[in-house]
This record gives sequence, structure tokens and C-alpha cells, in this order.
Amino acid sequence: MKKTFFRYLMGSIPLIALFGSAYAQKADLGMLTKEVPLKIYVFDEMKAEGAVLINNIADINARALKQFNKTFKSIANAKWYETQEGGFVAKFQENGVDTRANYDHKGNWKGTIRTYTEENLPKDIRHLVKSTYYDYTIFLVQEVSVGDKTAFLVKIEDANTLKTIRVIDGEMDEYESYRKG
Repeated sequence: MKKTFFRYLMGSIPLIALFGSAYAQKADLGMLTKEVPLKIYVFDEMKAEGAVLINNIADINARALKQFNKTFKSIANAKWYETQEGGFVAKFQENGVDTRANYDHKGNWKGTIRTYTEENLPKDIRHLVKSTYYDYTIFLVQEVSVGDKTAFLVKIEDANTLKTIRVIDGEMDEYESYRKG
């Protein structure tokens, strides 16, 4: 199970790197202000991956749809995409959290990526990050779940630096660090 989690996490790293480069180039937009929408930092990864929007519910794998409805009971507005590899992705927003649920070509759940701000970050993760990086502001969080494991990629900044802090099973490390231009 750990191998599957890390394989999925490593497969997500190119996307995360793109997220990282997307926000690093926006550093001059006043990232500390609450007025700047979260969407400015997140590109449309479905277009970047060459995924195609599914307009007919009958084109979605039945197993994926069944698992989705079981896991996300209250979601009725999900947009479904088919990936180039034949997998399926459901994207939706719930309570200010952008969510992406990934399924393979057989409809089996592969993982979920949630993107949100500090307000939705679990208190224990927030405390862990803030206790070490107390002079930094948390402006974006990506929560990656695979199997029974969850990794938090916490995007933080101060006046001169942008960092991504990775937290898995209570262990924290500095995943990325960029100096502002």
C-alpha cells in the first residue's frame, strides 16, 4: 500500500511542480492579500493533461460513478473528464475546497487531491507547520490522499521566499523553496 501511495504521489509531483511554478511567477501580485482569488495560482490541469470533458453521464465508467456517489454523497455538480490513459477524473467544489477524485480505466479509485486555503487546513497540520515557519503565511494547501495515506503540501511565503512544506504521517520536510525575484 505504501508503494502505491508513493507511486501516486510521485506521479502527482509533475503537477505539483507546475503548481509551484505557476505561483512562483505570480509573486508580484500581492499574494498575502485575501482579495487575490485562489484560482490565480491554479492552472487548468485537465487541459494540460489533455483530458476531455464528458458531457454524457453514460460515458462515465459505472464503477467509478458508483464509488464516487458512495464517497461523495452530497455532490451533484461534479464535472467528469476522461484522461488520455483512459482513466476518469471527477472535479468539484465543496465548502470552498476544490476536489479532484481520480479513477483508473476500470473505475477503481486511485486518489484524491484537495486544494484549499489555510482556513480548511486541519489544526494539527497547521500547528506543525506554523511552529517551525512562524514568520510565514500559509496561502495554499494541496491534500493528496491515496489509499489510507494523506500528504499535505502546504504553500507558505514570507517577504523573500516561497516554500512548499510536505507533511506525511506527522513528519514534515521542506519540499520546495524559491526566492522571490
